[in-house]
Amino acid sequence: MVLAFGGENAPLSVNDGEVLTSARLSLLNLNNTSVFSLTGILPYAYGNDSSVMLAPAGTYSAVPGFDQLAELDSVVLGLVSLSDAETLALAEEDDRSLLMFTGAGFGANNTSSMVLLESWFDERSSRDDINLRVRAVQLEAAEQAEASSGALSAMFLVFGTFTIAAGVLLSLTIIMLLADVRRTELATVRALGLRRSDTRSLFVYEGAVLAFVSSGLGTLLGLALAWVISVGFSVIFATVDAQTFSFSWTLDSLLSGWIWGTLIALVLLWSSALYNAQLNIVQALRGARATVRKDVPWGVFLLQVLAFGLMGLCLLSLLLSGYEGTMAYAAYVLMGVGGIMLLTPFLTWELPVLLNRNKPMNRFTRHAARNTLGCIGVLFLMWTLVLAPFDPLRQRMEPNELAFIVLGLLQVFAGVLVLTSLAPLVVGWLAKRRWVTKRTGPVGSVALSHPLAHPVRTAVVMGMFSITMFSVVVLSGYTEQFDTYSSTFVEEAEGDFELLLTSTRSRPIDLGASPEDWGIDHPAIGNIDAVGGVYRAPVHMENDAGERMRYPLRGVDEGFVQHGGLPLHVWDLSLGNTSDEAWRSLGTFDSVVFLDASFGLENTADGTTLVPLQFSIGDSILLIDMLNPKNTRSVQVGGFLEQSSYIFSPGVWMKGETVSSQFSGEITRMYVSVDPDAEATDGYEGESKPEQGKSASVRKAAAELEEVLDAELASSNVNVLSVADEVMIIQSLVLAILSLFEGYLALGLMVGVAGIGVVTVRNVSERRRTIGMLRAIGFRKKLVSRLFLIEISWVAVLGMLNGLFIGFGFHFVLYKAIWEGEGAAFEFPWGSTAGLFLFAWLVVLLTTFLPVRKASNIPPSAALRNL
Repeated sequence: MVLAFGGENAPLSVNDGEVLTSARLSLLNLNNTSVFSLTGILPYAYGNDSSVMLAPAGTYSAVPGFDQLAELDSVVLGLVSLSDAETLALAEEDDRSLLMFTGAGFGANNTSSMVLLESWFDERSSRDDINLRVRAVQLEAAEQAEASSGALSAMFLVFGTFTIAAGVLLSLTIIMLLADVRRTELATVRALGLRRSDTRSLFVYEGAVLAFVSSGLGTLLGLALAWVISVGFSVIFATVDAQTFSFSWTLDSLLSGWIWGTLIALVLLWSSALYNAQLNIVQALRGARATVRKDVPWGVFLLQVLAFGLMGLCLLSLLLSGYEGTMAYAAYVLMGVGGIMLLTPFLTWELPVLLNRNKPMNRFTRHAARNTLGCIGVLFLMWTLVLAPFDPLRQRMEPNELAFIVLGLLQVFAGVLVLTSLAPLVVGWLAKRRWVTKRTGPVGSVALSHPLAHPVRTAVVMGMFSITMFSVVVLSGYTEQFDTYSSTFVEEAEGDFELLLTSTRSRPIDLGASPEDWGIDHPAIGNIDAVGGVYRAPVHMENDAGERMRYPLRGVDEGFVQHGGLPLHVWDLSLGNTSDEAWRSLGTFDSVVFLDASFGLENTADGTTLVPLQFSIGDSILLIDMLNPKNTRSVQVGGFLEQSSYIFSPGVWMKGETVSSQFSGEITRMYVSVDPDAEATDGYEGESKPEQGKSASVRKAAAELEEVLDAELASSNVNVLSVADEVMIIQSLVLAILSLFEGYLALGLMVGVAGIGVVTVRNVSERRRTIGMLRAIGFRKKLVSRLFLIEISWVAVLGMLNGLFIGFGFHFVLYKAIWEGEGAAFEFPWGSTAGLFLFAWLVVLLTTFLPVRKASNIPPSAALRNL
């Protein structure tokens, strides 16, 4: 052992490059011309056997005041300078193992300085001084679980909102049907003196009790559906041996759903009662249709006032939170919506009425409502779909689940507006064409007259089909896009290898480079055509700014690089024109590394980077040994692995010899490749595997080899994995979750089917006299059935087509925002979507079969009974 002293009041100072030796070394006859060589034990333990050359400057026991150190001659070999001691001890600058204090206040009678010094150290001491790390394990686990479930909760929030909207439209349909049934009764009571406020109260009180009871029943049914979904998740996670997905609920959540459902129903009742109370008593008693007003209704002005307020609130939100706020995207879109609703009625309704106030009604004033709604629908679609990819402000914002809800509802609403306002013009034009009337006769025009005469009711039913079809189409498109995008994960994760042997650093893989040396006697071993070993060592990575992070360092041997390594996404072309050439260059250079994709990716949820440090090709990285901070190597980034590498192959990849010799790396991975012409032995009866870029015979041979190696190497603590199987487990897990969501949303179509069934039953009841008159003038039963089938199909098919095409446009916007930047090709599930469309149409026809059959059996005399 050697000692070193220093400091302002140090009693002794040794010059750099000199050493004061102990008396026991006098036998060496050292003099001023001698050279004394010392090697630090810590550097030597880490492979650094270089010595520090020192010149003897005498013995330390001869120095005044240090004569008592002669008793330590057997332990202390000499005194050196502080700088030389730092080198020998592998210490950083100013690192000290012992501090000595002297002076007033450090004696036995006066300890004031000692107390102050201890207090000073206590204030500055922390857990970092003793390398103590404290982690709130339960809190971190809860936060990770919350973050993981946040994605599922967001998906349920988005698509569940669409289902809720469909249910609201169904409730609105029923309320409108009840209001039409009681229109004459309500007018009679109004004529006897009932006020409008009493009428509103009548509607609300009557529906409040039913809303309370039905919301409670709906909450219980929702709880049962949640249990079914949890069972589905349990089955999905059980396939990957994950922890059981448990079903849990609280009384608070049950009451919350009940109360919110009741409140939504009451708001819907009150708003519809406010509209229904405005009926004209005379027209209602006579059964006449509402007349077209020449002036502008007050509701239009109220709509513009609300639109102006919406614009102001959204603008204020953008000014306060900026473009990076969580509400920025939704606020910006809603601000544009407010502008459309503010200006469009002025141009299509108020201005024509103002210019023609002293003239008879013309097509601009008579159809002002239709023109306004149609223009608003078209402008909504242009604002949310067409202009989105070209809007520079929207490109700076990140949409969240709230923005997706707003966009989805707006686009579906816009499509319904276009269909219910502009589609009648197209139908009217087609009805006058001779080639149409020749084929359908009067059935087509008569069938569409009723839905066109009740545009609001038709729009609500269309909206039910549109919004559910939209959500199913969007999720189906996302599932198809992910399936296409992840189809290359297997190739990216395995390259030309099929199997992966893994172990730990404490028990590394100890197998030879040739399979013949493994001592396994089985014909399947002959199918191996290449083996690549991968060393592993923990290091710290440091960028040019001095920021550090811990990451695994992986070193590849000659067999790995000669077989092509793993696919690279991008690399420095000076290393080679192909990925294989770049890997071979990596095996040549000691200062070139390849990184996994996490160093260049961002989290799609919040835009944050996946890892703290980000690098580009050509950047320098300082690799620091975690056990020996003095052991470093400066390397340069030469390329990045494919995107899936951050999941299946994370690490800094470099030459294996360097990792083994400098950073004490151990082989913890070994990739095994099967010959492209390999076939399983005749006695192997394993299941067939998906090809996934390889031939079926290769996959089967790899499966057999996996079983053989797993059985033979289990005693050596070596785990054998099929890379393709591991990748497909994760891929199938995600696809299964998305499929579960699709099934959940497909139930929403049943809401639309229920709505069309209710409307059809009501139509048959209220149009009994009309049907009888049609039968009296010559309509046969078959024509009446065809009439209702055309009417039902018109509403259902147009609603579903609207949801399909709007969903396709929304899917394309998502592709531009998410998938295109990842290099994925555009895909859309036309086959499954068309199948769902036809199935839903068939279910609608089957649901309405009985009421349609009942309508066809109405006799002509039914028209005379009410005359």
